[in-house]
Amino acid sequence: MQLRRFIRDTAGFAGTQYVVRLLLMVRGVVAARLLGPVAYGAWSAIQLVIDYGIQTSFGTLQGLDQTAPAAIVDGDRRRLDRIAHAALFNLIVFGVVFAALALGYFARREGQLRESWGLSGVAVAAACALLTNVASWQTSLLRSHGRIGAVSGWFVIQGVIGSAVGLALIPWTGVKGLLWGWLLGTAVALWYARRQARDLPRPVPTPSRESIRVLALGFPMYLSLAITFVMRTLDRVIILRFLGKEALGYYSLAVMALGFLLYLPDSIAYVLYPSLLRRYRESGDDPAALRGPVERSMRVLALVMPALCGVAYLAADDAVLWLLPRFAAGVPSLRILCFGAAALGLASVGTILLMTLRRQVVLVPLSIVAAALGAGLMIWVIHAGYGIRGVAWSSLGTYAFHSGALLAVAYSTLTGSATRGLLRVARELLPLAIAIPIAWVCNTLLPGKHVTGLLAFARLVAGVVLFLGAYAVAMLPLARGIGLREVVRETPLPFLRGAAAGGAQS
Repeated sequence: MQLRRFIRDTAGFAGTQYVVRLLLMVRGVVAARLLGPVAYGAWSAIQLVIDYGIQTSFGTLQGLDQTAPAAIVDGDRRRLDRIAHAALFNLIVFGVVFAALALGYFARREGQLRESWGLSGVAVAAACALLTNVASWQTSLLRSHGRIGAVSGWFVIQGVIGSAVGLALIPWTGVKGLLWGWLLGTAVALWYARRQARDLPRPVPTPSRESIRVLALGFPMYLSLAITFVMRTLDRVIILRFLGKEALGYYSLAVMALGFLLYLPDSIAYVLYPSLLRRYRESGDDPAALRGPVERSMRVLALVMPALCGVAYLAADDAVLWLLPRFAAGVPSLRILCFGAAALGLASVGTILLMTLRRQVVLVPLSIVAAALGAGLMIWVIHAGYGIRGVAWSSLGTYAFHSGALLAVAYSTLTGSATRGLLRVARELLPLAIAIPIAWVCNTLLPGKHVTGLLAFARLVAGVVLFLGAYAVAMLPLARGIGLREVVRETPLPFLRGAAAGGAQS
């Protein structure tokens, strides 16, 4: 029953996330087509302000994720209320401080971001970040109570309203319409989430000793996640700083694809984390209780993600040519960074495993080393004249190094053996190492590389079929014993369950 519930929650949440991400990709493609590389690069730049503003919880949300499930399991509603109110107080204070600091910084510093957005744009971006963090407080409580459907609704409403309104405003307000639309979508989605949580702790920000407790508990986790976030956004910051808005606009196609591909591993980690916390607590803090769901999730991601990344790699050139011909200069970086999602996706489950086992302190040095190496490599390739393509290769290498090191620590902790941990890391990274050359061969050696129209579409379909077939054959030995039939049988899709049952009977 626990496996069935986990799979259904993950399937529903992941499906919702892909719908939302698809909406955001449609918004991105339409906006890029309307705005062009320079203006779209300005949109990517202001998104960095929003993203960094969202990181200002300083561990409050991670502390809430840790403490709320325990209070729910113990049936202590009064303690849950104190924790929730204290966490909300922290988030509001930190959000206001971030807004003040951002406005002060950009008021004194001329630059490409202020030139495009002005201080009013910075203020709206900071408001988006604050509302998002308040919504994360609400969805954390909903998720801890197992209400994944309500959490999915928050993302859908934010994505639909934010995208539709933003695109509708572009003809009148230009790129600024995207920002105002996102603010409205976030506000309406927050209202919806609160309506779904009327029986949960009320949004009453109240300072107490729990304010310090959730910070102290969550800060080590936050620190590692924040440094990882910096590592994942360094490429955009460095491109904006050294190459400008137009280069960032081209590179944003790669970031868009990366974000879409990452929603499967992020969804699995999002649903799996509270489940692991409950399982770990109920087992008396026994790591062996976590081995089954963690290893199954890792192996599924290791097999599925490179396949998705390979398909995206093959489709990149034609998709940009058909939809965004002015962004053709971004295709090489788009193709490279597609495979970065497979590397980053593996780190998601490893991170929540270490946080569940309270070994999050080891995440910090790993993330710092990876971020430092990545920053140095990116700056070097830019000065060497490799441009955004060199930055993309640097990002892929950084992600692979970080994920490999993190998985080695995670598996060693889970199995109690460093040797077995390294062997399992090799097993999880092997599909990615195999998928990259197969995709390259299918794209490079298939005849008709420069055809157009229907012939180009037929070539793309042939390349995808060839890639998936070759990749599936190569992965058959690694897929044995993973329990895919059991996973499929537990999905909420009747025709898949029937197919799995029929295969079992035969």
